[in-house]
Amino acid sequence: MDPRNDSPQQRLTLLELLLVWEGRIYRSRVCELFGIGLPRASQWIKEIRDLNPTWMQWDSKSRSYFVTADFYKRYTKASQASISESLSRYLSMVGLPYASALDDGTGVMWSATPSITAPSPKTFASLGHAIRQAKAVDIEYMSLSEPAPHRRTIHPHSLVLAGRRWHVRAYSETNQEFRDYALGRILEVKPLTRPSDRTRFDDPDWNTKVKVRLVAHPELSPEQARVIQTEYFNGTSSRVETCRAALVPYFIQDIRAAMDTEAQHAPEYLIAIENAREVSKWLFNR
Repeated sequence: MDPRNDSPQQRLTLLELLLVWEGRIYRSRVCELFGIGLPRASQWIKEIRDLNPTWMQWDSKSRSYFVTADFYKRYTKASQASISESLSRYLSMVGLPYASALDDGTGVMWSATPSITAPSPKTFASLGHAIRQAKAVDIEYMSLSEPAPHRRTIHPHSLVLAGRRWHVRAYSETNQEFRDYALGRILEVKPLTRPSDRTRFDDPDWNTKVKVRLVAHPELSPEQARVIQTEYFNGTSSRVETCRAALVPYFIQDIRAAMDTEAQHAPEYLIAIENAREVSKWLFNR
């Protein structure tokens, strides 16, 4: 959006996205995103406050407006499709590319696979705020190994979009190790006042870099292998990607690469991991 040609409705839409997915709004953030000065940012925030006075509450310590419970009531019955659309637009606004399957037909890019795992806006914003403020949080969580809702105190350091799912990378006080918590399985987030004493710099798997060597599946014919090499490797015989160790299993899942070419056959698998033995130590079932 060109801030010189914006309309009140455009401004309202953009600032609402910030409120939904960041949980607060403040002048310097508005200036950073839209390239405007502080007086203009103040005007934008005043407009949304005047139109919706129950959406935000001023916090003098952080000099920002935090969303209220009344604001999130608007999203309690929102469809998964509308939440996914909102998240995609937010990611586009803050710098990630977006191609909507709900476009009116004038675009040139399309998403063939709609998201079915968009997280709760309140969960996303609460965790993002805790990370920025370096605070621990208490969560109510469900997992396949422990399906009944249970509470955990965690120290989050990163929100991660891995394939189609969002998770938070955090230190678990219960397990005394860094783990991934799927946002869709978090039922509640309670902020804690105490600072987090575990950061991303304490997470060994996050800070370990792993080289993953990709090749065409060896069961493909030479002609078929050249197709894969052209499509994925820029015509070369292989490609090496450097990943954080904590994200290696998600990367392999996302590109559907074979770790064991004797059990995972072509054409179901078109790509194989050449250094599978080295990489296997970072998989989920290690």
